[in-house]
Amino acid sequence: MKIEIPLFLDDMPLSPEAFRVYFSVACHIAEYGEFPSVERITARCFGKKYALGRTHTDMALRELIKWNLVREGDTLQVTNPQEWKTPGGAA
Repeated sequence: MKIEIPLFLDDMPLSPEAFRVYFSVACHIAEYGEFPSVERITARCFGKKYALGRTHTDMALRELIKWNLVREGDTLQVTNPQEWKTPGGAA
């Protein structure tokens, strides 16, 4: 399995939770070809802290949506890095 994540992701002002969720989602898509369920993200990223983890997952996904790394629609989707918002406001 090979995933490609642009280096400038590390320069974005993401929380550790959002960074972890993004990486987990990218790995899941590379392996299974689809966006994972929120429950799967929570279990994988936050393990035994499941009750609190769901809150972390929801917050991380909102953050990823804010920066346009993930897009809402009928289902969540990872966006092309060229569409990401940068801290300066340009994509």
